[in-house]
Amino acid sequence: MEWSVVTGNAGLLAAATLNTVAIAATTIVLSVVLAFPLALMRDSRVAPLRVIAGIYSWTTRAMPTLALLFLAYYGLPELGIYLDPVPAAVAGLTVSAAGYNMEYIRAALKAVPRGQYEACRALGIPFPLALRRLILPQAMRILLPPLSSNLTLLLKGSALASLVAVNELTGQAMALISDTYRPIEILIVVAVVYLALNGVLVAVQKGVERQFRLPA
Repeated sequence: MEWSVVTGNAGLLAAATLNTVAIAATTIVLSVVLAFPLALMRDSRVAPLRVIAGIYSWTTRAMPTLALLFLAYYGLPELGIYLDPVPAAVAGLTVSAAGYNMEYIRAALKAVPRGQYEACRALGIPFPLALRRLILPQAMRILLPPLSSNLTLLLKGSALASLVAVNELTGQAMALISDTYRPIEILIVVAVVYLALNGVLVAVQKGVERQFRLPA
């Protein structure tokens, strides 16, 4: 094996890795932030809100993530909205991931016994306060495992950003392979980097789970 092909292009791979981390981190945060109000809308007493959230959930989960990326990068300019490659990739990935995250959040909120919602209402506790202090801590214990799995998939799915001209890790690796004809060395490094990134994400997830774990 000729590892010089890796060391000689370490700067390119490092820059691409930073882009991957930035895209994945931004998308993870935005997809959860977007999914939470959509989950509340999905079970709202206001029919138009339920319909809007239901259409969003069905549409984004039915469409391939790649199609949403292409819509953000190639479709929005037709409407006069021009995004650079990185914002377009983040937008497409966020819209796609939020459709799944909202259903995980919705299921977790519905798993909390209904009587607790009714008790808060009977005591005159405002819904936002009840949600923050009582409902969410219980829902998080149910939500974290499926949400964590989806966020891990999202990190790996950030490789699709290379298809809309983003210089991320997988795309840069493919370009180097085309130039050097040394796929094994480059792909081994890419695999190790993704394993390390997923290891960090899993460690963070475990830490959050410990915060919401019931005392023994």
